[in-house]
Amino acid sequence: MENSDPPPTATQTASPSNCHVTAEAGCDWLAALERSHVTAEAGCDWPAATERSHVTAEAGCDWPAALERSHVTAEAGCDWQAAPERSHVTAEAGCDWPAALERSHVTAEAGCDWPAATERSHVTAEAGCDWPAAPDPPLPSDCCGGGCDPCVYDIYDQELRLWQEECRTRREGKSASQESNDRRTDGPALSPDNYTTFKLENIQQLTFDMTSETNVYRFQIPGNGHLGLTTGQHLIVRYRGRVSGRSVTRQYTPISPLEAKGYFEVLIKVYAAGEMSRYVRTWQVGDLVEWRGPFGTFTYRPNQYRQVVMVAAGTGVTPMLQVAGRILGNELDETRVRLLYACRRYRDILLKNSLDEMAAFWNFSASYWLSQENPKNFQPKYGDEIHHGRLDRAVLSAELPPPGSSVLVLICGTRSFNSDMEANLQALGFSQTDFFRF
Repeated sequence: MENSDPPPTATQTASPSNCHVTAEAGCDWLAALERSHVTAEAGCDWPAATERSHVTAEAGCDWPAALERSHVTAEAGCDWQAAPERSHVTAEAGCDWPAALERSHVTAEAGCDWPAATERSHVTAEAGCDWPAAPDPPLPSDCCGGGCDPCVYDIYDQELRLWQEECRTRREGKSASQESNDRRTDGPALSPDNYTTFKLENIQQLTFDMTSETNVYRFQIPGNGHLGLTTGQHLIVRYRGRVSGRSVTRQYTPISPLEAKGYFEVLIKVYAAGEMSRYVRTWQVGDLVEWRGPFGTFTYRPNQYRQVVMVAAGTGVTPMLQVAGRILGNELDETRVRLLYACRRYRDILLKNSLDEMAAFWNFSASYWLSQENPKNFQPKYGDEIHHGRLDRAVLSAELPPPGSSVLVLICGTRSFNSDMEANLQALGFSQTDFFRF
């Protein structure tokens, strides 16, 4: 409901009983007003307001209409003194929270139940506040609609619950990472429900060009522990910016052996732009990074299929490496593995040494499809199966046996690559039970 009353000013008649808006105790009111930081309803008695330390916003904010203008407000009829119990302090969805933090826009009474308030993504705190950054909700474009498990929306729900739990532990004077580390046992060093910090102990660069670089990051697992992964599972890494006030997550598949103890490795392609890339680019040996997991519903039984065909692009080779390693490491598993790997150029083939080692096994072979490579500009390794062009439906038709031939197709690449490969397989007569997308 719009309020037609004019914006309040500091010269209006004092009326402590109507005092609805203020800022944290100790605020220099005159200076605050000059900086357009604080205001109040008509008749607010500023000194009395500080006793209740309720809420703050830019000068001249029209409270009933504040929600529409992405300012700050509270539910209609809010009893300010009881506001913390009902989690009333809020702002419109889409508010520019990093900017709000810089302008010290939003606060609430001491003892406010922040996690309850933030179920609606409503609350933040003054700049410099030690509250953890809330997770960013995913954009509709972030979801591919392919039934991923977990979906980006599932991850956001999990992140929101974790954030609320960390707010609770902060109020109790204990950090979430400390609480997570206290729960460690001799079992897996990782949990899907809580973040654990791991120390970065090595960075190995694999590729580099003007737009991106690809590195292998090795993390230490204390006490010679292990991750407790099964074939095809991945992890989630989290970055929380102290300056931006944002929380960002991404999913990565470890490339280290599943049974590795004392360490794990992930391959990450770092782009010139990109929120997570900007964070990863700052990593240095000795840094502590938050991870949780494992996740993934892929299951594999030895000799379940006569052949597993892996269709990958770029960093999508990482789960393929994990699955292939599991098959080749079992002498009793006679499943044949065929990798169809799409890259732009020969130098873009990732983990080539590991793939060459796998090629020594009788039941593994790989072909590389280079879409932007000039045959005159590179010298492939002896024995490499190189094709120039795109990995398309014609390639799949030539490579795959007929549907129903005890073959499983695994897909991993960019979103568009995955969609194209699924469409190609269905056009060739394969059902959704015949392929799995990571």
